[in-house]
Amino acid sequence: MVFDQTFLRELVSMKDEVGVISLYTTADPRQEASTRPAWGIRLRNELSDMRDQVASWPDKDRRAAVLSRLEELEPDIRELVDAAESGIGRALFAAVSGREVRKISLQVSIQHCAVLEPTAYVRPLVTAMATSAPAGLVLVSRDGVRLIDYRYGVAEDVAKTAFDLDTDDWRQMRGPGPGGSKQTDSTQVDRYQRRIDDNLRRFLHGVAPEISHRATALSWADVLLIGDAALTEIVAAALHPMKVVQVDTIVDTLPAPEVAKHVAAELVATRERRDAALVARVQDAALSGGKGTLGLNQTLALLNEGRVDHLLLDENGHWSGGRGSDGYLYYDQTPQSMAIEQVPDLGESMIEAALDSGVSVTILGTEAAQPLAPHKGVAALLRW
Repeated sequence: MVFDQTFLRELVSMKDEVGVISLYTTADPRQEASTRPAWGIRLRNELSDMRDQVASWPDKDRRAAVLSRLEELEPDIRELVDAAESGIGRALFAAVSGREVRKISLQVSIQHCAVLEPTAYVRPLVTAMATSAPAGLVLVSRDGVRLIDYRYGVAEDVAKTAFDLDTDDWRQMRGPGPGGSKQTDSTQVDRYQRRIDDNLRRFLHGVAPEISHRATALSWADVLLIGDAALTEIVAAALHPMKVVQVDTIVDTLPAPEVAKHVAAELVATRERRDAALVARVQDAALSGGKGTLGLNQTLALLNEGRVDHLLLDENGHWSGGRGSDGYLYYDQTPQSMAIEQVPDLGESMIEAALDSGVSVTILGTEAAQPLAPHKGVAALLRW
């Protein structure tokens, strides 16, 4: 399953007047499959709260529909919390009125919750995806170049190009140097090695277009060049102006999942720098009168107008607001004499509105979001 903006847009299009049940849980792989997992108990408690809330609804038919649907979903819920099932972060989405049920799993943690809303609740999924966005791990060695695609906790080899140099017709000179000089054998060997190094350099330059192509095709947010610094520097120069991160470590013989674990800290740091650069870009644009905006009210107004191109939200931000009879979202600046429906999770509604209109969404980590604290953790790049 491909988790991208298209997938998220399809998910938020899952709507139901009675409600869509969205369930999230994170399995702890350290717990034995034979035990009653703690995450299952937690989700059951969330579901119990949902049932209690639904039981208080005055609309008898709607109340019965939700409770009946939860009973029908019981086999799916048992599977969701089953310790023997695969996946760390797990989610289930089910419309109350229809038969549609969607299940997904990621190999990263995800926020526990059980939510009943008119649309699929996607904010925990968007946040989890942000923490493990697609990245390219490029292993560079004297044996060749190996490409690993890492996304949402899964690392897989996607390509490998070996450095195979045919030296059969090369004459490795030995003995005295030119003119009968007493040049040592080692000098001749050094020349032979330099010839190999020159060919290796040309080879590394030659694989740069393939790396660039894969980065685009696989939507890599980050590219890490991993290996001896002298070799990764050659590839980095060939990839310019693509932004890459060089990691001076030798892991080219490890399986793809082990490579990802080995550079996990570098992946986190790279995401933080990328997010920080994005925030700085928005700040510069907003403060210079360019295509950027800061603050919740300002961003909401421009999102309502369809002018937002890229929405930025603090992952720890919690906002409540309202939706007007005009369909627009509001924080604390609502038009007078307009009927306003309360929106307890304004962040979720902003994400849904953004996805519906083809707007990119970035959930910012804690460090990167700090400069936006005076602006309630919300900002955006604009289309115009």
